[in-house]
Amino acid sequence: MQKFIRAVIGTNNIDGCARVCHSPTAIGMQRTFGTGAATNSIADLKYTDCILIIGANPTEGHPVTGAKLKQHAMKGKTLIVLDPRRTEIAKYAHHHLQLRPGTNVAVLNMMMYYIMKEGLEDNAFILSRTEGYEEFRENILNLNIDELEAISGVPREQVREAAIAYAKAKAAMSFHGLGVTEHYQGTYAVMLIADLAMITGNIGKPGCGVNPLRGQNNVQGMADMGVQPYQGAGYLDVTNPSVVKQYEDFYGMPMPDKIGYTIPEMYDTALEGKLKVMWIVGEDVVQSDPNSQKVIKALEALDFLVVQELFMTETSKYADVILPGASFLEKEGTFTNGERRIQRVQKW
Repeated sequence: MQKFIRAVIGTNNIDGCARVCHSPTAIGMQRTFGTGAATNSIADLKYTDCILIIGANPTEGHPVTGAKLKQHAMKGKTLIVLDPRRTEIAKYAHHHLQLRPGTNVAVLNMMMYYIMKEGLEDNAFILSRTEGYEEFRENILNLNIDELEAISGVPREQVREAAIAYAKAKAAMSFHGLGVTEHYQGTYAVMLIADLAMITGNIGKPGCGVNPLRGQNNVQGMADMGVQPYQGAGYLDVTNPSVVKQYEDFYGMPMPDKIGYTIPEMYDTALEGKLKVMWIVGEDVVQSDPNSQKVIKALEALDFLVVQELFMTETSKYADVILPGASFLEKEGTFTNGERRIQRVQKW
């Protein structure tokens, strides 16, 4: 679809739920690690000593991974949960930091402050594998802990104990979900999770790393394939002339070089009369997107709407043309899961 929109239609106006749910993960991890995907496999849980879960309810939202996390927690592995709610997995936590919603950045900053204060950094890893640490350390140590405690609502001693437990573990893995990414400071929270792993050396070895729990099935694959307005396949910048030339050479067609519209921008431009046509594949935007009345008005304002679907949905009712979609059982292809594992699907 992204090839069709870019190479045939000639626009970067392509977007999907992958960007909506985990774009802060992709951007935050690209800035810190160079790639926006899980650093380790879920199988690494058997090698870890400490599990950190931030803004996720894995036993409900990701039941297969959640069951494994729960099993390891029940076996006594140190579990730290940052979540305003007492989720099922939080019942097994050694440290449950019940922060106020939206204050992940404050608590993560507190954790790093205490790790540095206690001298628990992995200096060998920092010297050989990181950049800009001294300036970063100075900024963290100059933070006002009284203010962070007041903002987050978590007693500082609880944060200190959790931070020490994470830093002292031989190997620690972190898992984060939409409770991190779907905040205005989501990108910075992801960057801090990555920083937490780097200052303690919990990256690049078995049983550690940073693992985003993706929002829906195959959104990792969708992002990998370039279904976002500012990056093409492989997470390459569509405004970079050398990247545009690379795509043009590969596709044999002239390619657009301006950032496209996100889904909310598509609605706005449709209402302004600037966007004339929309093609929606397998997404019921009237049901799932906020402000459904605005979404409906935007769809009605289009000159032409194509909806490709398995079933008659609320969105389909506004379509000029409905095309049949194919379920995963009806086609050949691949799914890329949250740990970057590519799984082939065969037609039955």
